[in-house]
Amino acid sequence: MHRLTLAPLAAGLALPAAADGQADAAWDLLSRIERTEVVTDDSYAVLKRFPPEIADGADVFEISGFLVPMGFGAETTDFMLIPEAGMCPFCGSSDHGLAIQVAMADPLPAVEGESRVTLRGALHAVTDPQTFQSVVMTDAVTVGG
Repeated sequence: MHRLTLAPLAAGLALPAAADGQADAAWDLLSRIERTEVVTDDSYAVLKRFPPEIADGADVFEISGFLVPMGFGAETTDFMLIPEAGMCPFCGSSDHGLAIQVAMADPLPAVEGESRVTLRGALHAVTDPQTFQSVVMTDAVTVGG
């Protein structure tokens, strides 16, 4: 794994407006992961092809988004991060919208989707062919405010 700096990528990307160009670049990079479902009479697999920048993960990856807690309680260390408020990563949509499973280094207040949060952590490619999930972030910490 390596340190990934997205600032140079942000200049050439055309995405919907968000908190900052680096956040857009991170989501754009994740949207470039290609997934192909292969279904036969007796097997299922998801073949994944990652952009070179994250094919081996990244020791340091920064991204902004909105929290969707995966449990109940006043604090959480595990949640989904989505690019836009109101998206539902668990609604069974056939397009499998962008979302990242995040494990925090320290707990955060479990506040769902109220404000954008910027996180920095290690990004890991999920190569398991039995899941559509493509990346997870571990040891995440909040950045700024």
